[in-house]
Amino acid sequence: MYSAKNQAGLTFIGIVLLLIPIGMLAYIIAMAIPAYIESYSVGDVVNSLKKEVDLKDKSKEEIYKLIQKRFEVNDIHSVEKGDIKIQKTPAEVSVVIDYEARVPLFSNAALALSFHKSAVMR
Repeated sequence: MYSAKNQAGLTFIGIVLLLIPIGMLAYIIAMAIPAYIESYSVGDVVNSLKKEVDLKDKSKEEIYKLIQKRFEVNDIHSVEKGDIKIQKTPAEVSVVIDYEARVPLFSNAALALSFHKSAVMR
């Protein structure tokens, strides 16, 4: 039989102190996942503009409406009109979307995630 001096291991308090940071990290990751999924959808919308045949012939407002329709279909709510920058030249159309998604964590704490998506259509 071993005496108490020779026994070693984690106590209940040690396990709790180990699990608290792991649980908080898992909670933050779980809360951030929908924002990253939405970011991939925004990227898909921007990349799908490359398949538009007559995009050069459309005005900036028409391109913005096209993007908004695709955002509605993909249930994207974090991107606002001011986050979308459309630049047109005779040779190409450039669409840049810089936006920030805020994920509420606790009572008054939030996680701010910044995303940048862009595409150039020639």
